[in-house]
Amino acid sequence: MKQSLLNRISEHVYWLDPDASTDRPTLGAVVGRQATVIVDAGNSPAHANLLLSELAKLELTKPRYLVLTHWHWDHVFGVSAFDAPIVAHNETRRAMKAMTGLDWSDEALDRRVEEGTEIEFCRDMIKAEWPDRSNLRFKLPDLSFATQLEFDLGGVRCQVKHVGGDHASDSSIVYVPEDCIVFLSDCLYEDLHHGPRNYTTKKLFPLIDEIVSYDADYYVWGHNPEPMPNTEMKEFAQLLRSIGEHVEQTGDNRELILYALQGTSSKDLDDDSLEILDAFLAGLRNKELMET
Repeated sequence: MKQSLLNRISEHVYWLDPDASTDRPTLGAVVGRQATVIVDAGNSPAHANLLLSELAKLELTKPRYLVLTHWHWDHVFGVSAFDAPIVAHNETRRAMKAMTGLDWSDEALDRRVEEGTEIEFCRDMIKAEWPDRSNLRFKLPDLSFATQLEFDLGGVRCQVKHVGGDHASDSSIVYVPEDCIVFLSDCLYEDLHHGPRNYTTKKLFPLIDEIVSYDADYYVWGHNPEPMPNTEMKEFAQLLRSIGEHVEQTGDNRELILYALQGTSSKDLDDDSLEILDAFLAGLRNKELMET
């Protein structure tokens, strides 16, 4: 068997590493005896074809379905490379349909950044991953769903469920119950498109409850380099909840919240915890602005 870049996390589940240099997300494959489900299309045909070539090296069953976890460019720009039917949430399909009417040239991207309808990070990563987008072609989902659906691939099931969240309201996860694996994609990341990175307890807390309820050994994130074991996920979920609750109780007072979280100074909090705190504070400020 030829060596492959794919990582195998369980009997039926494979994943391709993310690449931060051009914002390539993790791509997944759930492989049964009869069919394979691909998780996300990647951020370009080149990215998608890398996954397909690596699957071919291992002589795995042919992709039967392509599941999109949400509408963001880095997860859908590779759709044209796939022959399999595309599956996505109803809202994901609506967002992708709107994207088909946009101009994706450098000039248009720059203009949308100036107008505030696109963010600099996405603009820069699109240009880096796909310098010449004159042949960019969208394929809309063939099958869309409102809540959830399930595929039987032969010896393994693949469950797709809409969960929402701050990052993208259309976010869906993919659960492989026989292997106890959850593809989170980006659902637990912050909202990047409405001012500074932000979290809201209204959207995040129900999502946390949903995520930790699964019988899962590992959680595969959209842009994290390694899957997260169940114990780490529970610790991370508790951290999110603790910081969010302090922001809800205390309000927009960073120093008082830091004191409440650790009782002394901010030196004991790591950078990730401080970023989470700032994201909740940004979400609180956004809420207050909308209410005025």
